[in-house]
Amino acid sequence: MPGYYLHLAACGGKSLENRTFVLGVEAPDMLKKHVKFCGGIEEARAKYESLRTSEMPEYCELQPRILQKENADNNEGLHYGFSSNPDIKACWSGLSETQKANPFYRGYVWHLLTDAIMYGRLDIETKLKKVLQESQDSSDIDELYKTERQKLHDDWDKTNALVRKTYPEVTLTEEVKELGVVKFITEGELVYVDWVLLKDTIDYLRNFDPLNGDVDSIIKEVMESI
Repeated sequence: MPGYYLHLAACGGKSLENRTFVLGVEAPDMLKKHVKFCGGIEEARAKYESLRTSEMPEYCELQPRILQKENADNNEGLHYGFSSNPDIKACWSGLSETQKANPFYRGYVWHLLTDAIMYGRLDIETKLKKVLQESQDSSDIDELYKTERQKLHDDWDKTNALVRKTYPEVTLTEEVKELGVVKFITEGELVYVDWVLLKDTIDYLRNFDPLNGDVDSIIKEVMESI
């Protein structure tokens, strides 16, 4: 899955200067990890409160989705379905006008939109299925699946290194560094991720201003570009 570095690099305008917006961008991936790494929901709540700005929602507003399991058959969970196919319209249309003007929710929706276009353009699942189908007679297809998934995981670590080199002005926040989940691989060829296409997508997204722009129009244009 596209990691924190990719999501931050894809933010255009001066949106990264807004702390609330940045925390919104991080939220769909980070809130679940707080529960995992902090030791439970109450500890995760305390962590959220330590990061929370005055514009951010109360934890209780987010907790139901944090506790939901993401499912491809509905729009539950922090990604409103799977991150590979988030229901962006359900997320955005479910917000009040006040929430739609809030930097946190704008960052949150931008994260989902970034996931949608990156997964859509890269079409990684089709590539993975093709490899598995070509080896469907393998005596250990489960092990092959694990191996290919690891190659994909390594690809994202390689793209982290490429993003760091290509967009030096983009830096990880302290709360992301604290999680210890962002890794860098600086050697080896990419297997599933097309870097040229990914960079083009990042540059395309950087043309928008998700903090101050018309999000309805941005969602429509980006979704039509996939």
